[in-house]
Amino acid sequence: MTIDVAVIGAGISGLASAYALTRAGLRVIVLEATRRTGGRIASERITGFLMEHGPNGIVAPAPASERLITELALAGERVERSDAARNRYVMRARRMHALSLQPWHLLFRGPLSFAGRLRLLAEPLVAPRPEDETVAAFARRRFGGEFLDYVMEPLAGGLYAGSAGQLSIAAVFPQLKRLERRFGSVTGASLMSRFRRIPGAIPAEAAARTMFSFRGGMRVLADTVAQRLAGLVFLGQRVESVQRRGGGGFRLLVRDGHAGRSLGAECVVVASPAYAAAPMLERLDRRVAQALALIRHPPVAVVFLGYRAGAIAHPLDGAGVLLPAVERRDVLGILFSSTLFPGRAPSGHVALTAFVGGARQPQLAALRPAELTELVAGEVRRMFGARAAPMVAHTHCWRRALPQPGLEHPQRIRAIAALENEHPGLFLTGNYLGGVSTAACIEKAADTARRVEHHLAARCLPSRRVA
Repeated sequence: MTIDVAVIGAGISGLASAYALTRAGLRVIVLEATRRTGGRIASERITGFLMEHGPNGIVAPAPASERLITELALAGERVERSDAARNRYVMRARRMHALSLQPWHLLFRGPLSFAGRLRLLAEPLVAPRPEDETVAAFARRRFGGEFLDYVMEPLAGGLYAGSAGQLSIAAVFPQLKRLERRFGSVTGASLMSRFRRIPGAIPAEAAARTMFSFRGGMRVLADTVAQRLAGLVFLGQRVESVQRRGGGGFRLLVRDGHAGRSLGAECVVVASPAYAAAPMLERLDRRVAQALALIRHPPVAVVFLGYRAGAIAHPLDGAGVLLPAVERRDVLGILFSSTLFPGRAPSGHVALTAFVGGARQPQLAALRPAELTELVAGEVRRMFGARAAPMVAHTHCWRRALPQPGLEHPQRIRAIAALENEHPGLFLTGNYLGGVSTAACIEKAADTARRVEHHLAARCLPSRRVA
């Protein structure tokens, strides 16, 4: 059987790509190696608590995500981030400080000392450097070591579960590198943006950007897309190889348990994680396959704790707190889940979600569930004055969590583009390409679907709907 498009992977990247392609009238199937859809999106309700093992929400504005939600008629299920969760914090010397990337905020409040703020004022005097560098090198060179320790390193840990010394500034915080290249100063451009529009500057309203999720958690989004693709998503189908087919198109070698079969497709969208995509592409381009296999994905343990509200002394008046590496804590950060969105904890209770491991302390993610619970509960006692043990505790470990775009990332992106050009009809999408957030994955998926449509239209392939 030959189809228009075979989408490999039923995470949000694959589901969103397939959904857009079916709306264009193309004949599509989705092949997923595991027994569930959604990928890293995983919501679970236990004794009245709603826990997220993966992403907690979508940061707006997110045009592609907004369009998808409208098409899926999910507006009524949407819940907005609470006003109390506008604040985010970073820990320094056992105190929580408000965290922002806005220079004027950091000059008057936040985690920096007087000396650190003086160093921030000197940033416009630092000569720009056009080449890429690590987040750590960029932050230390332009803003000083204190800014690195208490702003950029915690953000790298919170957003990527990564290390500022390994991540590419151009890949992880591209707007900062663009400001340096264009204006010679990040703080100068950001301060000017308060009085006139500076393209690419960190806008004053950035701190006020909202975030949203769904009443039943992020799983609602993945489940709804999967339901719209009913009959087109096949679980337990591991694609072993993608090969060129004589006469055009591709041949996929698929294994279902012990049985193997061959499947033909005019186009292939590889929406699997990089480490899963690598062996599939070995026959097409060994160098690209090896480059994908080398992308680091450190493990992360997600620990959810539910307490009676009276057991926590802290008001939990924010989205959460990040823990810098220099503070020598055993968690990367803790989300105040019940403050972030309504319906995450029963009335009279609070919910916290902690992240352990990552590139900073990967060995901690391998602890047993009871050990992880004890570790995080201990941090909650010290940080928030917990007076009782959690009444609900649940852990989930992602052995290979988020991709870590290092200095080799731009070269890897160019190699992937060359692979797609060499094999027309092959498209790659996923969190290692356009960003790790759900919004970025959906945006990249929408772009991928458009490219597939254009490719097939150029070949004058008649569209076929699945009966």
